[in-house]
Amino acid sequence: MTRLKTMALAGATMGMLAVSSPSFAEGESDWSFSGNVAITNDYVFRGFTQTNEDFAIQGGLDLEHSSGFYVGTWASNLEFLDGNGNNSTSFEIDFYGGYAGDFGNSPISYDIGAIYYMYPGDPANSDYAYWEFYLAIAADLGFASIGTGLTYSPDFFGGTGDMLHIPLDLEVPIPIGDGPFGISFSGQLGYNELLDNGQTWDGITDDYLNWNLGLTITIEDWFDLDFRYHDTDLNAAFCAKLCDERFTFMISRSM
Repeated sequence: MTRLKTMALAGATMGMLAVSSPSFAEGESDWSFSGNVAITNDYVFRGFTQTNEDFAIQGGLDLEHSSGFYVGTWASNLEFLDGNGNNSTSFEIDFYGGYAGDFGNSPISYDIGAIYYMYPGDPANSDYAYWEFYLAIAADLGFASIGTGLTYSPDFFGGTGDMLHIPLDLEVPIPIGDGPFGISFSGQLGYNELLDNGQTWDGITDDYLNWNLGLTITIEDWFDLDFRYHDTDLNAAFCAKLCDERFTFMISRSM
């Protein structure tokens, strides 16, 4: 099971669902192991750049059991600037685990689990690290996949308290005939809300919308190319242009 966190949490819930991966010994083990690497011109998470619009190198490892249980880790470089223009932390590493499966023989699948975001070297008392718990549901309709879910943090990044994220996802494969190439269109509309009274995103509102639209080109047995547009309904002046519109390009490979 490969989970490219950048595309899963900042892109589409369907990215959290399983894809095939080689087992340790074909036909002899219920466990499978996979990995992924990626490079992108900007690491965007729910509409916010995490690298101050700079490049990121990312990668992850996943271990999955045939029952649906999985654990994994994922990492990326960061660029969080403080009030003096210095980078307050330069690295993120995530640990997650959960259970994924299908509802009988139906095209509807689910994924439930938890993820811990850790920021080694973050400033004292920054409260950067936090937990999230997620439930994703998706339906493969053949001509398209749709999905939604719910992600909840009891103490979100920076100690901002309870946080709720609800995505609506769509992925449509574009038929181009047989061959090693595949193309798909995907997008997400995400609703984000701080649930604690007094906590706001911009000094006024405690919620915001983020969205992205993009094309993914798959070259079988080689790599994926993803071109994506991101934006939010927040005022760019509030977030120092960290949450305004942007285009990203990613090249990734799963193994």
